[in-house]
Amino acid sequence: MVATFRIGLKNVLGSNWTRTHHRWPGRAVMLGREMNGPDGMLASVYFLVEVNRRAERRSLAEILPGWDVARSPHGCNDVYSDPTVHRLVDWTEVALGTRTRQQRYVTIARYEHLASGVEWTGATTHLSSSVHTTPEKAAESRAVQGRRLAELGAEHGIDILTGDINNTVVREDTPRGILEAAGYTDWRVATEVENVGYDTHRPIGEPPRQGGKHLDAIYLGPRASALEGRVQITEPDSSDHLGLACTVAIRAD
Repeated sequence: MVATFRIGLKNVLGSNWTRTHHRWPGRAVMLGREMNGPDGMLASVYFLVEVNRRAERRSLAEILPGWDVARSPHGCNDVYSDPTVHRLVDWTEVALGTRTRQQRYVTIARYEHLASGVEWTGATTHLSSSVHTTPEKAAESRAVQGRRLAELGAEHGIDILTGDINNTVVREDTPRGILEAAGYTDWRVATEVENVGYDTHRPIGEPPRQGGKHLDAIYLGPRASALEGRVQITEPDSSDHLGLACTVAIRAD
């Protein structure tokens, strides 16, 4: 059996990080269109980062009514799933370690895909940036976090690993290099990705950049494959990160 469905990844950008003219109410309307509009991500599972305000959670409850939520108590990494497509079996949040005072976490959720009966596991995370620290310490933290993610991937059988990993380079000491060495495949290698040349991050209000720099990632475990993907550019000012959408297929054990 094979479970085939669509996932979305989005760094929502907590409203406490935005300027007055980028306040949440206006961006929430954009996020709703980005998710549910005719050209939206239209996923059955959304892996989210920086959901760190009550206002954002209230809006998401309106955008995705009745959906199950694996709600991160510490790391602000939530997973929303359509209960008509997936049954949320269980979930957990795990600390990843750090070289600074700011701890980072991953939310891991296990599901049953109802149409196929295939059980699968997804995860979302937000790795260290150089905000409030030095680039060197941030890089050291990401190395620690990348190694822990690889361990957790094996421990929990993570099929889909997503997040804002604050890393674009593949090296043995970077999250991308560590995950690839652990057997995970970058979605951009696994399938043709529409709009792949767009940077996934830029300041709100500036034109989308086309340098192909992806701080955000979707990684596929050994059971998973990608059928098609897209960098979502329909609502660029909903956040400082563009969304990622991907149709995946996960084989039964």
